[in-house]
Amino acid sequence: MFNHIGRKLKALAAAWGVIGIAGSIAAGVLLYLGKTLDLVWCIVIGVGGILLTLVGMMVIYGIGDTHVKLERLEDKLIPKPNYASYLNDNQALRGMCEICGKTTDLINAKIVDQFGTRYRKVCKECYAINNCQPND
Repeated sequence: MFNHIGRKLKALAAAWGVIGIAGSIAAGVLLYLGKTLDLVWCIVIGVGGILLTLVGMMVIYGIGDTHVKLERLEDKLIPKPNYASYLNDNQALRGMCEICGKTTDLINAKIVDQFGTRYRKVCKECYAINNCQPND
């Protein structure tokens, strides 16, 4: 759920903009058609709602865009593990499971699923649950 949150925030900003602008215009028109307010106040409500929506949308989009850029920067600055160095002989390791995060003895596992083939250091429970194969 919290993976790649920047892209999700950017999508939320776009949805916020569409719904907010349409809602502001609809509110202004409905208030005018219902003879609740004068035309000037209906225009003020419509335009004010659009401006507030745009400001909120820019804030949410900016946070999402910043998060996406930070993820890219993190990918460049933090080196990825070299899986070939720990995949030999399927030795027992001690550390944090790459799936559940529990610190325990780990098994070098090969996971083949709809996402393709991945190599992970996993605990015994995650090894059984994810139908892992021993690394050859």
